Amino acid sequence: MKTRMPLVVVLALAALCPPWRAMAQPSEWPFRIVTVGGEAEVFRKSAGTWSAATLRAELQPGDAARTMAGRLTLRTVSGQAVRLAPLSRVSLLEAGAPDQPTRVTVDGGSVWVAVLPGSPPREQIEARTGAVTVTVRGSGMGITVNRDGSVIVRVYHGIAECAGPGTGQPWSRVLTDEQELSVASGDVPGDVRKVKRDKTDAAWVKWNEEQDLAGGYGGKPPAK
Repeated sequence: MKTRMPLVVVLALAALCPPWRAMAQPSEWPFRIVTVGGEAEVFRKSAGTWSAATLRAELQPGDAARTMAGRLTLRTVSGQAVRLAPLSRVSLLEAGAPDQPTRVTVDGGSVWVAVLPGSPPREQIEARTGAVTVTVRGSGMGITVNRDGSVIVRVYHGIAECAGPGTGQPWSRVLTDEQELSVASGDVPGDVRKVKRDKTDAAWVKWNEEQDLAGGYGGKPPAK
């Protein structure tokens, strides 16, 4: 005679099952192009070639994007944004563990990363350069990679964590609202300081602050 297991026991066993067995973690892929202004291209690992960037095109790990004379915005499934200024390039790294941030490499130029406040770790963005790795926890921030390999990280609102190998031992810094950090390639950075708003990139910063405010990423209205 077959014996039925009491409902309370069934529920208790279900609670002990690992979460991944009950429900697969949603993926942040693909990245989708949501803004194209001017000349921009994408590289698809599957094809091995560059082609013109088009609105709503989807990119997977191993792909890349670059701008020549325009801007480009990539967005993850959960709504996080990676925006490229003119003459910039990013590469999309292979997916890591399901509970770790989505990883990209900033190969050159200036990139703005916007992460929605309160996003869990797997929806956050980890932006890598040769000099520093920046984990964007929920903020709007810019990364500029100079030709000599040095990097400037600016957090305009929210919080981001910076880390690097340094010359002798690993280092880390936490940046919050209106703070920036300069990092020379392979070196330990100087002190965290107040963001210096240069006139040369004022239009780029203002556009991103407007996008962040309208998109729910936080921040305040840009100065006129």
